[in-house]
Amino acid sequence: MALYQKTVHRLEQFESLLKCDIIDMKKLKILAFNGCPAENGIRSLTWKILLNYLVLDRTKWSSHLSKQRELYRGYIRETIIKPGLAPTTESDVLDHPLNSAPDSSWAVYFKENEVLLQIDKDVRRLCPDLSFFQRETDYACAEILNQEAGFESLRKRIVSTALKVESQSRSRLTGRLEFEYQNKASQSSTTFDDNEYQLLPDGHEAHWEVVERILFVFSKLNSGQSYVQGMNEIIGPIYYTFATDPNPEWREHAEADAFYCFTNLMIHIRDNFMKIYDHSEFGILVRMQRLLMLLKRTESDIYYLFEKQKIKPEFYAFRWLTLLLSQEFRLPDVLRIWDSLFADQERNFEFLLYICCAMIVLQKNRLLSGSESQNIKLLQNYPQDIDIHHILEKAGRQIIAKRNYQQGELIFEEQPLVLAQFEWNKLYKYSACEYCLYPLESCEQNVRRLCQDSSIVIPYPECDPNQTISQRVVRCPKCNEMYCSVGCYHQAMNSYHSTLCQSDETDSKVHLIRQIIDLWRSAHPPPETTSISLVLKLMAMLKQSNNRLSLLQELQKFSQGVQSENQRFYHKLLRKEFQSQVEQLRQALGNFNEQYIQIEEFRWFLTPDGFRQLLALLGRNQQGVGTSSLAVWVKNCENLSTAEQAVAGAAAAAASSDISQLIDAIYTKIDDISGEFIDCEGSGLFKLQSCLNHSCDANAEIQYRHNNSTLSVVATRSISSNECNRCVSEASELDETSEEDDDDDDEMDEN
Repeated sequence: MALYQKTVHRLEQFESLLKCDIIDMKKLKILAFNGCPAENGIRSLTWKILLNYLVLDRTKWSSHLSKQRELYRGYIRETIIKPGLAPTTESDVLDHPLNSAPDSSWAVYFKENEVLLQIDKDVRRLCPDLSFFQRETDYACAEILNQEAGFESLRKRIVSTALKVESQSRSRLTGRLEFEYQNKASQSSTTFDDNEYQLLPDGHEAHWEVVERILFVFSKLNSGQSYVQGMNEIIGPIYYTFATDPNPEWREHAEADAFYCFTNLMIHIRDNFMKIYDHSEFGILVRMQRLLMLLKRTESDIYYLFEKQKIKPEFYAFRWLTLLLSQEFRLPDVLRIWDSLFADQERNFEFLLYICCAMIVLQKNRLLSGSESQNIKLLQNYPQDIDIHHILEKAGRQIIAKRNYQQGELIFEEQPLVLAQFEWNKLYKYSACEYCLYPLESCEQNVRRLCQDSSIVIPYPECDPNQTISQRVVRCPKCNEMYCSVGCYHQAMNSYHSTLCQSDETDSKVHLIRQIIDLWRSAHPPPETTSISLVLKLMAMLKQSNNRLSLLQELQKFSQGVQSENQRFYHKLLRKEFQSQVEQLRQALGNFNEQYIQIEEFRWFLTPDGFRQLLALLGRNQQGVGTSSLAVWVKNCENLSTAEQAVAGAAAAAASSDISQLIDAIYTKIDDISGEFIDCEGSGLFKLQSCLNHSCDANAEIQYRHNNSTLSVVATRSISSNECNRCVSEASELDETSEEDDDDDDEMDEN
């Protein structure tokens, strides 16, 4: 239901924007970059605008389209009909088929035939997994079908047996010479491969013949470039989108509209098809090198593996970049990719490099364990079981430095979308602000609790900013929940707490919330990796939000893996021995939603599949948060100069004369009594942080400089402009799996 609501909202956004008299191109690009709806011809119309075929002023569309479509009909008359009807003249007698003069019309005719035969060969195999292109079009070209009997159409030129023509062209995509022979004169028709589309009876046209005509007209009008193998893969998705428009007025003119959009697109990508531009700024060789450099910045392990195995980008990326990935994925996925690419065309399809890089990175495990031949085969036959949205998400979810950063410099800070303290952490009286996790103990109180020793006295009280924290604590007057400030209390109340406030011990809502938390603790013993309170808070935030759809869209922006990956995250969060508690937990959350939240948009997340996806989303994107009064005090003490220590030591002579020994002694005692769990701990969803790549060769780290949930990303070394920000991978329960766990994962993958 949430997905349906989101789809309807996006459809309304597009329709509202496209109905404006003056269309806002910037807003349209933002919408299109995240995908165009297939309904109501939205994608077809959006592409026409993004490819600069339709002007932004809607009031001019009618006259503009009439003019352009009539102009295209003129192109057909000049390039196909007129030559096909040309009568024999005296000059034709002198200019015979064996005339070798370069200006001979017969020489031009034979050269055009070579191009036409190559086009015909390519379009007969266009999108073989679809039946669309071999089906008859409802709008055949009347100018051609209504010609007199002697007219030589493209169809007749191809099947003509008057001469045997050998067409030879070098494929830039394969590097091989490819030959096409016409049949001998004794044959009545050309024979084709079983996989090629066949001709329909006279008077009927298939969609592939329309595409053939578009490409032939293009080659005639662009003689300097002509047709190059692979252009058919570019025009195919464009024509398909226009020819399947639900509006018959648009569908009738799909041929002309596709011709102009294809021509405009070729302006941006023509360098890919012309060898003389290979080394230009936007030539294919330069773009492949830029892809390699992007891969090096993003995943250096794969980059150096490719160097070691001598896997050159020409082996895989040439086709990816030249054909805009049209041969790597099924047509519906190609259309989705092109939504983003067309919205990005002013940057010369820069986003295409990020998509290609994401494709490689998502196969990291297979590549690092594969041989040279296995890896080349993998890249040349990219797996089809991966969700294209996952690739686009990976491509778009990177933090790129816009300038140089020095070691120790702050890169950015952000607040979480939602945050919750771990339930076990809270149960063991780790006192923290319910909203921002700021510690609500002084350093001395913190140490006494962890050491279970009320006699401990901490020196240098001026190094403890929480010395008077008890005087600043704000409590909820109904449930006694604690906050570090009035601001945090009001933020919590306005966001979620008025719904989750447990004010009445006998209230059934309070009982159900506590039942959910108890079920969570029984299904997720420490050490914790997430909290069910994140789910409860998200539900409450939806209930209290004035714009639920916007909040759901924010949630959808976080990384969501394919089903097999979600299973692994879900399985590691909640082991299979706790499956009965997990089902009870899901049902309890469902009851809570039905009785107290009543949010229709959230119901899908409470189905078995939806609940797994929700927990997997949390497991994949959450970031741990840790705060501590002790840690701040220790840091401040370490920053004291020797002189300051002497002054402070005189004021606190009763405590200790050797601060370093005291700190060591405190940590030793805490470790003996409480173990490694020292901080107030929780987890949250951070939008920017979730876009960071994790790497052993990190250039940044996450810090909590303000001792609350404000996340800071800080450079750990010099970072160059355009370099991806990478944080060190966190060691957590999700990263560490035993041999038994791995076996379980394999079992779940198979299921």
